[in-house]
Amino acid sequence: MCRRDATRLVILLFSMVLFVLCYSTKSIYKEYSYSVINDISIVSLRIGVIGLLFLTMEVLFSNKIYKGVRYCFWHMYVKHSLERQMIDAGMYIQRGEYIEVPRIRIEFDKNMRGGTLKVENSIKFDKKLDDVVLTSALKKFVVERHYLTDDGNYYVYEFLDGSISFKLDFKSIEDFREYNSQIPLYKIFLDKRSVVNLQHTLIVGVTGSGKTYCLYNILLQFVNKRKPYVIYFADPKGSSLAVLGNKIAPDKTAVDMADIIDKLEEFVLAMQNRKKEIAELLRGKLDADYSTFRKTPYIFCFDEYASFVSVLANEDKKTRDKVNALMSEVILQGRQLGFFMLIIMQKSDANLISTSLRDNIPLKLVLGNSEQQTYVTAFGTGIDVPNRHYKVGEGVFTEPVIAPTPKIVQCPSLKFDILKSFKMATPVM
Repeated sequence: MCRRDATRLVILLFSMVLFVLCYSTKSIYKEYSYSVINDISIVSLRIGVIGLLFLTMEVLFSNKIYKGVRYCFWHMYVKHSLERQMIDAGMYIQRGEYIEVPRIRIEFDKNMRGGTLKVENSIKFDKKLDDVVLTSALKKFVVERHYLTDDGNYYVYEFLDGSISFKLDFKSIEDFREYNSQIPLYKIFLDKRSVVNLQHTLIVGVTGSGKTYCLYNILLQFVNKRKPYVIYFADPKGSSLAVLGNKIAPDKTAVDMADIIDKLEEFVLAMQNRKKEIAELLRGKLDADYSTFRKTPYIFCFDEYASFVSVLANEDKKTRDKVNALMSEVILQGRQLGFFMLIIMQKSDANLISTSLRDNIPLKLVLGNSEQQTYVTAFGTGIDVPNRHYKVGEGVFTEPVIAPTPKIVQCPSLKFDILKSFKMATPVM
């Protein structure tokens, strides 16, 4: 038994004994009217009441009743569940007749949709706390990520209410455009709570995971910005992206190998021209980039990149080296100049996309229920992925600013004619 629970139990038992003493004293000596008997009864009753009040107040304040009844209930409920499961898992220290679990601190956010959990670190539990999956002990809450505090004294677990949806539901293109108009020019939204900077992006997911609709959402944002982006389309399978590309920018859309390489060269040439254009401007400002000078972003959207790589493998070495050099140039230099790669594939293994390219893509999304190896190749080893069943269009993402470790994402639902909506857009040519 925990020392705190033992103390509470002693107070409770003591108070109950005093209540029993009070009433038994009256019943035994009811034929007497000795004032001393009455005094003993009254004192016993008062001490019992004080004991119960003290116990009640200790429980309420330790669970932060001053933040509201709902807050107090969930704090007590989650903490009790976590302590019980820690004991079941052997995460405690035996001290004589009592046991001690690591100190736990829970903070919910204002709307009770999530919060942070701190668990005291120790030599005995350091490795366990780093590897343990706490979601099962947090009832309706799901742990998104965890990390060690700077002083090493606590592990911090960030959690959210798994029953709450962050998915946006757009019933018309007008609704979509209205929402998109509230997003800064050089940012994109992923769901209700996640807005990220425009940057190189990798979208990974098996067939049926929802990555195509995720792509549609991003592309619709691009073409409906106040200053629409310039988009190149590469679709080696000639599927839905090629159809969109031919409707939006047919002169910037390619399907076969030779045309894709030509468009990639054209894209890099435009980037080099941008580099010359703002070279002098960049010298005059520290940490400046294309957005500082309100330049139009360029996007090279590469669907089914793995198919392209498999065909490229049959080309001569000179062609392979040229493509690798072009891709590397965009990935390594494009951010400051406003030229970005948007790559879509089912897996991001090293034999499909080079590690050097993948590691320099800041925004990565893995949609659907993927194998562990898919997460490892996308995010790296030693990364925790929230353990849950992901529906179509749901998954996790990483981004250096708001999601350094995998964070849940729920891509928008687009309940309108997507192709017609792209036809209505007027991108920069």
